[in-house]
Amino acid sequence: MRIPYRYKLALAATSLSLLTGGAFAQSPTAFSLGDIAKPMTPAATATTADDSNLRRIGATRNALFFNGESTSREYAFYALPAEIAGSTKLVLSLQTSISTAPESSAMRVFVNDQDVGTIKLTAGDPYRAELKVPNGLIQPGYNAVSILVDQKHRVDCTIDATYELWTQVDPEQSGFVFGGKSAAGGTSIPDLIALGGINDGRTPIHGRISPGASTTEYNRIMAVIQSLAIAGNFDRPAVTIGEAQSGDPGIDVVVGTRNALASTLGADRAAALKDGISVLSNDGTQRKMLVITGQAAPDVNNAVEEFQRLSQQQQNDGTPQGLRALANTKGRPLAPNSVVPLQNLGFIAQPFTGRLYKESVNFSMPSDFYPGDYGSLVMHLSARYAANLARGAELILRANGETVADITLGASRNGLIDDQRLPIPLSKLRPGENIIEFEARLPTPADAVCDPLAGANEDRSRLSILGSSFLEVPSFARVGRYPDIAALVSGASLAAGHAAEATSVYVPDLNSPAIDAAGSFLAKMAYSSGRVTPVDLMTSVPDAGQRQIMAFAPFARLPAEIQSQAGLDLSATPAGLTNGPPSSRRGQAAASMSFGDPASGREAAAADTPTQLDKLLAPVTELASTAKSFARSTLSQLQPTLGSAGETRAENYQPKDNTALLIAQKEMSSGGVWTVVASPSDTSLTATVDAVMERSTWTRLNGSLQSFSTSGQVMDQVSPRDIALFQTQPVSIGNMRLIIAGWLSNHVMEYTLAQLGAAIMLGASTFLMLKLGRRK
Repeated sequence: MRIPYRYKLALAATSLSLLTGGAFAQSPTAFSLGDIAKPMTPAATATTADDSNLRRIGATRNALFFNGESTSREYAFYALPAEIAGSTKLVLSLQTSISTAPESSAMRVFVNDQDVGTIKLTAGDPYRAELKVPNGLIQPGYNAVSILVDQKHRVDCTIDATYELWTQVDPEQSGFVFGGKSAAGGTSIPDLIALGGINDGRTPIHGRISPGASTTEYNRIMAVIQSLAIAGNFDRPAVTIGEAQSGDPGIDVVVGTRNALASTLGADRAAALKDGISVLSNDGTQRKMLVITGQAAPDVNNAVEEFQRLSQQQQNDGTPQGLRALANTKGRPLAPNSVVPLQNLGFIAQPFTGRLYKESVNFSMPSDFYPGDYGSLVMHLSARYAANLARGAELILRANGETVADITLGASRNGLIDDQRLPIPLSKLRPGENIIEFEARLPTPADAVCDPLAGANEDRSRLSILGSSFLEVPSFARVGRYPDIAALVSGASLAAGHAAEATSVYVPDLNSPAIDAAGSFLAKMAYSSGRVTPVDLMTSVPDAGQRQIMAFAPFARLPAEIQSQAGLDLSATPAGLTNGPPSSRRGQAAASMSFGDPASGREAAAADTPTQLDKLLAPVTELASTAKSFARSTLSQLQPTLGSAGETRAENYQPKDNTALLIAQKEMSSGGVWTVVASPSDTSLTATVDAVMERSTWTRLNGSLQSFSTSGQVMDQVSPRDIALFQTQPVSIGNMRLIIAGWLSNHVMEYTLAQLGAAIMLGASTFLMLKLGRRK
């Protein structure tokens, strides 16, 4: 089989990157196309084989959807020692769009960077392909599956036609079939990890409680489920909590004293358990049970804390490629003042021969990262592009969906982009996962003629982003802030300087769908942040003085007190929304910093000032008073449009008619933050929380309020008017300088007034100096 020229270039680029890797910080192995001299040919068939031992890859349907001309994805999957003892094959069930040309479209599959086969894409009906995996290639622990898809259109050469090209891999019928011993009877923590993503990329977790369970039992269950999501790297936990028992594939979680477990599991089974942490298995099924028990409540609490400690230990089981894929799944953390090659973020450098290029990388910023226009992440881009591109050819760089740079492509000869610096403002980034996207439109004059037969034989690269491209990370401010939904889901806002304080979770009447939604949301937060949020479940309306509240409820069950505190008005019916009453809470003049109030210091100093100096500064005081009055007048006029930090009378937010989920967060006068997750009905609450946990939506959570459609698309977003900051790092001059710069960049009106005040003070001091100097 002929190896395309661009894959040879990709291999060469990767090898060069590995040879020059000493110039960068140590990092896990970057993606390599490996030995591609003898790609294996798969057996493609339309029949269904025995898949009783099929282990799904653990990705969602969206993650296994390949659209466009060239797409590459990488997935981490967990293998158990008993499974890999025999032969292994990878089974893929696919369907390709009718517009795709089969003679020039293919899918290449790599396991731990070794080529295991090429599949010719066939348009039309679903079909099945099997790829043999060499013995010994898969190791116990995490491994990597990389899929590269190239698709060409049958008859259309326009850029718009590239959106008609797609291949869908069915997650329910695709995965590994191991010839070794079945792991169905395994009773260890790795056996639980292996169940990750078993249901369309979701991991079903059911917390089993005894009849009449207390809120303390719910608190323990939620803590253990969060720890389990961290230990198993479950990015789509589908949590249910109740008394019923399920026989479907998934994980049961049971926590309690031996006496309490007798009513849940039965007296005989509970008596056979050992104290501490146990894993049980239902023979012949893919259903496991995690049990944490002890003789008394303190023993159970100690076991829960021990499981939490174990879950947060770094996961090192698996191949370097598997651990790389695992880290890149939720974004590799970026450290200040570092240099990160794109290949270390999962970028695959390969020549592109199509018309519309799309590729992305993701990374993670700390939960206390402070966005603002005080610095830039710099993309050092190196690339080559073909000669004679048509008018309109360009390369666009986006950060979290916003365009930050574009480069015009087009020349009579081949072009070279050599280490071009493309700044990405820190204001475009967010705490938690961020996505950088490359998009290039690469039309040529030949596309207007569009000869499909000629295009099928064309292997000329139009664009190649080189593996030498890298990100330069500057110093950035580290400070916690709220309200900020992005900081919330990345593990910062709920702490608010009180990390040991439990978060009160309000669920009216222990409503089952709301508890399920709360369990799923908190487990996803735990996965994203690597931190368990201690919870205190409550069914009574929380007091306004409580610091940390999360409320989960349908609109009709959310009390008016909580709506008012969160700045919401959910009383109107979807058929006719009316204006709600204005909020009684006054806005603060500016976000308060926990490091002290400079204004109060100035007032204290002024109280001790001698009278003689007061007389000398009388002209300055009068001028400052005039400027202050003018500023207040200007702010009052601009407040409705600019939303700056003056006294506000903001109306409570009313959702749109088709809102399926609402996430709102607001700072409380007590110094904490309240978060509300609400939906029109019980059904939409659980369904839309699940949709929001999709990676493409979860990475867009931001602001102080967001509303979502049933598919998880953001419909509305509100930025906070008042932001409170709290300390998360040791006090240092460098970090303080960055915090102040970030605060000023986010408060343009205050920055302008500060400049105006400085100019007035400079003019007044100059005036006094000249006047007093002449007298002397």
